[in-house]
Amino acid sequence: MTKRPELIFMTGATGFLGSWIIALLADRGVRVVATDVSDDYRRLALLRPDLPEGLVDVRVCDVTDAAALEALIAETRPSGIIHLAALQIPQCRAMPARAAAVNIGGHINVFEAARKAGIERIIYTSSIAAKPRGPENAPSNLYGVFKKTDEEIARIYWQDHRQPSLGLRPYVVYGVGRDDGETSAITRAIEAAALGQAYEIPFSTRSCFQYAGDVAEVFARAASASWDGALLSDITDRTHSTDDVLAAIQAVVPGAAVRGADLVRVSPGDGFDTGPLRQVIGEVPERSLTDGIRETVALYRRIAAR
Repeated sequence: MTKRPELIFMTGATGFLGSWIIALLADRGVRVVATDVSDDYRRLALLRPDLPEGLVDVRVCDVTDAAALEALIAETRPSGIIHLAALQIPQCRAMPARAAAVNIGGHINVFEAARKAGIERIIYTSSIAAKPRGPENAPSNLYGVFKKTDEEIARIYWQDHRQPSLGLRPYVVYGVGRDDGETSAITRAIEAAALGQAYEIPFSTRSCFQYAGDVAEVFARAASASWDGALLSDITDRTHSTDDVLAAIQAVVPGAAVRGADLVRVSPGDGFDTGPLRQVIGEVPERSLTDGIRETVALYRRIAAR
């Protein structure tokens, strides 16, 4: 039997991470059905202003519309789903009911549509925000609570329906196009250094800082893999402080006018496990902090020169 060509159905495709994954898949000739509530692909255009024709099928679809989502997945018959659609920490705080509809209701709709269509694999974004922390030993915001709920939904869909899934927990992902969410401050600092501007990161923390190109590579590899179960994995177990980030920026752009603030942002610092991810894709790609920042600075400067 001839294997069906890869076709990835993506939700949240106009976002930062979606843009990086689409750009990488397009470079490899993999077709993508890119869906979102918007058709504004400015972030993708920053990364790939010359995207090859015919590889990206742009559709407007809201994950909270179960019927429309099911119809589109049934029509396009993808080989796998990358589910990224979600509202971030500030939106979850400002409009919790809408955020729950997207982050939890939309997650259920994706899993239900995949079950009905017989999709072999779902890769979805959870978050390190789902990990317990602080004196309460629990997620510290609604975004984290919603993502933890999504992990449990995935587990139940394997238990009840044998729907395979891989939940990935990125945390502070930086790179061109990261302009939303509290931790986008790391990218803003790198951009400011690249363009000769001043910037203050409004918090200090110790956390996982991951280059967008590496995270996109993880999703791209997983999209063509096979596994059983509702797997859940961190993407890295390597942590740095914001002082380390600032030092790496200074190493790449000597004299950069970037600094950090004293406000402490509590983040999980241990207990990371990348074993399930390595089970699916093998070795996990991970640039050093300095190398990732160097590539980000270079890309911002190329964009500015355009």
